[in-house]
Amino acid sequence: MLSHRRHSPVMRLCARQLVFLAALGGCFTATAQTGGSSGSGGSVSTLSEEITVTARRREESLDELPLSVTAFTGATLEARGVERIGDLGHLSPNVTFQNNPSFGGSSNVASIYIRGIGAKEFTPTTDPGVGLYVDGVYIARSVGAILNLLDFERVEILRGPQGTLFGRNTIGGAVSITAAKPHDEFAANVAVTIGSDSRTDLKGSVNVPLSDHLFAKLTAASFNQDGYVKRLDGVELGEDDTNTARLDVRWLPSDRVTVDWSLDWSKDDETGPALSLVDIRFGPVTIDPSTPPFVFFNNVAATLGGAVPNPLPPGPPPPECATPAAPLSSNPFCYDYRYVTGVNGPNAGTAPAFSEATIWGTALNVAWDITDQLQLRSITAYRSLESEFSRDGDHSPLTISQFYDYVDQEQLSQELQLLGQSFDERLTWILGLYWFQEDGLNINELDFLISSFRSGGYFDNSSQAIFAQGTFDVTERLHLTAGVRWTEDEKKFLPDQEIYTLNPAMAGFLSPPQQFIFTPGTPILPAVEKTLKESQATPMVNLSFDWNDALMTYVSYSEGFKSGGFTQRVLPPLLPGITCSPVPEDCIPGFDPEFVTVYEAGFRYVSADSKVRVSGAAYHTDYKDLQISVFTSVAPVYRNAAGASIDGFELEGQFALGGSTFFEASVGYTDAGYDAIDPSTRVSITAELERISKWSLNAGLTHDWFAGNYVVTPRVDWSYRSKLYNDAFNAPQLAQDDYQLVNASVALRDPDKGWSLTLGATNLTDEKYLVSGVFGDAFSSYEGLYDRGRQYYLRVSWSL
Repeated sequence: MLSHRRHSPVMRLCARQLVFLAALGGCFTATAQTGGSSGSGGSVSTLSEEITVTARRREESLDELPLSVTAFTGATLEARGVERIGDLGHLSPNVTFQNNPSFGGSSNVASIYIRGIGAKEFTPTTDPGVGLYVDGVYIARSVGAILNLLDFERVEILRGPQGTLFGRNTIGGAVSITAAKPHDEFAANVAVTIGSDSRTDLKGSVNVPLSDHLFAKLTAASFNQDGYVKRLDGVELGEDDTNTARLDVRWLPSDRVTVDWSLDWSKDDETGPALSLVDIRFGPVTIDPSTPPFVFFNNVAATLGGAVPNPLPPGPPPPECATPAAPLSSNPFCYDYRYVTGVNGPNAGTAPAFSEATIWGTALNVAWDITDQLQLRSITAYRSLESEFSRDGDHSPLTISQFYDYVDQEQLSQELQLLGQSFDERLTWILGLYWFQEDGLNINELDFLISSFRSGGYFDNSSQAIFAQGTFDVTERLHLTAGVRWTEDEKKFLPDQEIYTLNPAMAGFLSPPQQFIFTPGTPILPAVEKTLKESQATPMVNLSFDWNDALMTYVSYSEGFKSGGFTQRVLPPLLPGITCSPVPEDCIPGFDPEFVTVYEAGFRYVSADSKVRVSGAAYHTDYKDLQISVFTSVAPVYRNAAGASIDGFELEGQFALGGSTFFEASVGYTDAGYDAIDPSTRVSITAELERISKWSLNAGLTHDWFAGNYVVTPRVDWSYRSKLYNDAFNAPQLAQDDYQLVNASVALRDPDKGWSLTLGATNLTDEKYLVSGVFGDAFSSYEGLYDRGRQYYLRVSWSL
């Protein structure tokens, strides 16, 4: 592997950045993005309140937390017009949220990156790099994970590996969502939103005390909006058609026992992501089906009249539409620049375009205070996901790349936690056991120029873990935290893959052995089950010091890992004894875990009057055994082929400017680069890691004006992201230059009568920025998913 060291020593870097952050602390404001209960509308009077978080699996003040965490409450996000977790990426430093279509056509795939670490693949034989949790329950699949934020208490974004308390697949960090629980008073609220592109949202919630010890709350919502990329056949891509509901029940059988049960359901029925064809790559100059792009073969076939002789005649094909230098041909079978329509332009695709998902789950959370210093918790959860989606990858009437995917997944998890305090409450500790199991089927079908085939198969994944962590008060000001988690994973994959058809017109490109491989019915991978087992310890150490009542500093060391897995999209076929090892299991390509080690130093400051809150953190990450996708003909194969170093910092804050004005700002910096990389990946060692903006800045300003019984609250939010690349090759077609977003709103409310009226706009400057991109190496296409642009909305809400 190539070597390319480019970073300064760890401790010198952290010390230098920590001094820099402390110097900037006077220029920015506080850490917690706080707010009141739902319905407050994010008034200034509630924004500076202290917020409680559970980043360390127990309730504690964010002001006292020696970790890099950003927390938002429901009122804060409501004031900003945020309804889905995908919108959080422009509110937090060093965080990227993307609705990533990847190779499939789902409009609901969460691709989350924190401090430059995440994942964009959605297949269940791979795993995300940032963990997503709802009420402590791990959401294993990225499909269906663009969650609607209905009625919740808070969202916490934890930066850095959370390998001890949260476990595997949190090497970048974790996003933890806590739902608002039922309470002992009757309450109801309803909100209606209308806006651009026929947007119509309806949300409602009712809380009912059934007895002195039993409370229930039902929340439901419907989100609807037209698409914004129109196909020539009338289909509008990018539409929103989602219905969701949640039932929460809280039972208090005694003063020491709390039982929370929830049932949630959601259904998407949409046309799929609003992808546009950005560019076409032609090449190569030789006719060899093992060296795509397949556009070349299509254009040769079109030149020869659509039927390729078998065998193909010698000599180069006529250049009618086989090269980018040729002018646009009148031949309707040529695939050329006529189909490149640019940002949100019309789409000439004809393949089915849809994205459907039905998701439901239930969870039981029991907390028993055995004594005043000892608590036992149990979190039991079941979740089910069924989704199918399809898209036209070539954006033309031709059959060059058409995708279909089906996902059927179930997961069951159980976690036990024992929390306590010892040694006169100087030691606060937690012990835990965790068990997780998921299984299901994922089918990936592709209809392309030469053939149509099915990849994918059956998966069965399980994980068990034991963990412990404790914080010891060495003195009243010095606190030492240490923990470790032991995890054992097992993954099983049974391929269900075969060639469906061979295009007779393409037979001329194939030699007899190649024609044999593409014979309909040929298995792509042997139908044998392959098992991957792995175990790993992930420790952490944190030392914090309270300089006074206002300032706390800390240093920490933490480790994490992301599970290994299998490549399930494979073509050409890997046949035992013919194209791969005689041992059938060896033909199924797999990859090992990837690992991170993070060194961090940070601080938190809270003024005596709580009007100023400032926090910062600087970090260095050693990133090893990166799972890099390597293109081999049609589909990517994942390999542990790289190592990287990532340095950066975050600085966040809030400042109450008098009693009625509130300002908040943050800045993040991420400097990532490869230290070593396998040349077979074709990724340059000088390339930028994908989906990382070096700079991320955010700011918000809000003010309350009082007029009799009414309160008028204008708000403006600004964010900046520097250039990022959407693929590992740093293709310029999929690069997003630096851009800025401005959102604004003004709310009128009557606190006594409980109603509010909000007029707002998102993306006021109408930036058509690239949300995500897809590079189809074999299919020569560069696809881009761009933002809708400027949007207006009017929301009317009422609460009782």
